[in-house]
Parts: sequence; structure tokens; C-alpha cells
Amino acid sequence: MKEHHIRLTSSEIGGVWANYISDSLFICVYRYFLAKVEDKETQAILKHALDLSYQHVKVITNIFKEEGHAIPQGLSDEDVNVDSPRLFSDEFFLIYTKQMTKGALAIYGVVLPHTFRKDIREHLCHVSHLLWNYLMRQQIYF
Repeated sequence: MKEHHIRLTSSEIGGVWANYISDSLFICVYRYFLAKVEDKETQAILKHALDLSYQHVKVITNIFKEEGHAIPQGLSDEDVNVDSPRLFSDEFFLIYTKQMTKGALAIYGVVLPHTFRKDIREHLCHVSHLLWNYLMRQQIYF
């Protein structure tokens, strides 16, 4: 039997779109943080967070392309000046990372019940799992 293709619902588009915009922001922020960080352990944490954001943007871009949907503009290299003076401490970089990770988990928890397509649910569950593992590995607790 031929499998029916289910189009993205408005709640899925909105959730994935917001995820794309957030991760494009995180890419800019973490690029700046990595240009300024001094501590090697903190640098490794920030690099991992940046890599996750790049992965998320790539997956979401592919979802939108497969649907023939517009790709969000998001933020880009033009929106951050990594050569600007250092504004924050390494400790702030870690606090920011913890708060953004907790915020992302909360958003995924809100979006997930409103998804209908298996690929979108799998993406959100996968990302949530990666973030939980990240928090536990870094011993970052609520």
C-alpha cells in the first residue's frame, strides 16, 4: 500500500520555525563566546553547544526543503562581531548555556504534544534527549 505523505501542520511549522530561529541565534552567540573564552573546559562545553545548534539548523533546513517550504532567514555571521571586546566572563558563558538548554527543553515539551508527523516528533525527541544527556554529563541540574 502506498504511504500517504502528511504535510506539516501549522503547529509543527511554528515549532520547527522557532527552533530554527533560536538555533541560528545560538550559533551567533556561541561563535562570539568561543572567540572570547579562556578556560579550556568551558571552551569544550561551548563547542559542543555550537555543534548541536549547527546540527539542528541542518535538520530543520532539510525538513523545510523536503516540504518545499521557505527557509527562515534566522541570524547569520552578519549579526555578530566576534572581534568586539569581551563583555562576559567564562562563568557567564556557562550560566547562559545552562539557562538556554533549560529553556529549549521547556519549548520542546510544549511543541511535542502538538506534532503529528513522525519525523518531527522524532527530531524533537532526539534533540531533547541530546540536551538531557548534555545536562547530565556536565552535571548541570535544575
